[in-house]
Amino acid sequence: MQNKMAQHSLLFTVILLVFVSLFPLIVAYHYPAFLNDDSYITLTYAKNLASGNGFVFNHSPAVLGTTTPLFTIAVAGLALIFPKTDIPVIAVFLTAFCWLGVTWTIFFFRKEWGLENWQVCTLALVLIGSGWIGFLGMEAYPFAFLLVLSLSIFLSGRYWITGFITGLLFLMRGEGVLVLAVLSIAVLTQHWVTRKSIDVELTRNILKLVVGFTLPVLLWAIYAHFTFGSFLPNSLAAKQAQGQTGMWRPFLQRLIEDWMPLWGKSFTFEVLPIINFWWVIVFIGFIDVLLRKHRWLILVGWIILYISGYTLLNVSGYWWYGFPVLFVLNLGFGLGIITIAEILTRHIKPHNLSLGIAVLFTIILVFALAKPTFNAVLTYQGDARGESYTALSRWFREHTNSSESIAFIEIGYLGYYTDNRIIDLAGLVLPDVVPHIAEGDFAWSFWQYKPDYYVYLPDFDWALAGIRSDPRFDQQYQPVATLRGPRETDFIIYERISQ
Repeated sequence: MQNKMAQHSLLFTVILLVFVSLFPLIVAYHYPAFLNDDSYITLTYAKNLASGNGFVFNHSPAVLGTTTPLFTIAVAGLALIFPKTDIPVIAVFLTAFCWLGVTWTIFFFRKEWGLENWQVCTLALVLIGSGWIGFLGMEAYPFAFLLVLSLSIFLSGRYWITGFITGLLFLMRGEGVLVLAVLSIAVLTQHWVTRKSIDVELTRNILKLVVGFTLPVLLWAIYAHFTFGSFLPNSLAAKQAQGQTGMWRPFLQRLIEDWMPLWGKSFTFEVLPIINFWWVIVFIGFIDVLLRKHRWLILVGWIILYISGYTLLNVSGYWWYGFPVLFVLNLGFGLGIITIAEILTRHIKPHNLSLGIAVLFTIILVFALAKPTFNAVLTYQGDARGESYTALSRWFREHTNSSESIAFIEIGYLGYYTDNRIIDLAGLVLPDVVPHIAEGDFAWSFWQYKPDYYVYLPDFDWALAGIRSDPRFDQQYQPVATLRGPRETDFIIYERISQ
């Protein structure tokens, strides 16, 4: 009888996971055409890789201007396998599969995480229901997938493969190296608690992690050294330089002032406006982690290192940097639901009544969590700049040669939808620009490279006003076209006067 109930429980769990897994795929199928501009920076590299031009941003020299080389290579590889499919579509579907892959990873490693089938179902509903639609096409969900996969394999005791997956995680985004640090601390702590000594087995286990991590990272380092002359992405240095200017608010400030107050907003009520019940449930989940569910502490440790690392690096606070924090907090939210359901079923009699209350409670909380996601699916039109940036790119395709250069501060659409040389005024793909950005000088790159075309948008006068106010500008450049901009101001395209 008990065996049969276990089989029914497993069958129900699989059916539920299959059902909820359809949601990311449906979202990907109906996804708007316009991705975030920064996504197209990575996709420009993928486009050139798939075309056989190498790891370049349309033109040589090769510079690592994306923070996610592994995602770039994965998209480029899929573009070669599916040559008739648009690269942005490939990126969206790849990230959607990673989104649903997180829940399936937790299912396959449920014993390692100490989860029963109904608890897996709860976490699956939370993770799918709390999806951020705007992150499709970016590396956020692939990173989350590899993060959960590496931790799950670690809990199964397979340290070699854990290290290897963690190395891939590092190549997905650099903060993956922090997972190696957390796992090494976990091995050391667990060994010390059980044996009160540092011995050969401890050394062997940490060595397995490090060697596994080193293998993919070393291969990439060799390639990067000979291709770019540098191991770390130039985009990291550029974003540190942006943070030094004071024109961008730093990560920690944005986390505290902008993102955290918005999280769980659907759990606030007019009668108690100062209490956000999402945070309450997250808090309950993490308290239970501290008291009983200790294996989940590795996620807590990683997110503490993540926040500390980005704060110390003093990078500019781009909105997608908040996703890893929110992802871990939503796992805490799911664990909080599980904890409350366990308390209800333990203390309310009869069992059928307590079970019914726990199920109803879970459904209400998951619905409140998922409602903003469903609303986003129905209303999200993609990047608001997409239509105007696509039209801008079309103009350059029709009126310029690919050998001619274009200067602008947001280069994703221009890089992907043209084959022109792009002069990046923010320094992501131009290493020599970065020191000048750190000093707040955005005009240096313009006069250094003297582009054939300059895209002027008044929205960026806070950084670029010095270019047009320079007396040399009117002497050397003339307006040739005006196009509708992404907001209330228009693009003015300037062409360099032949001399």
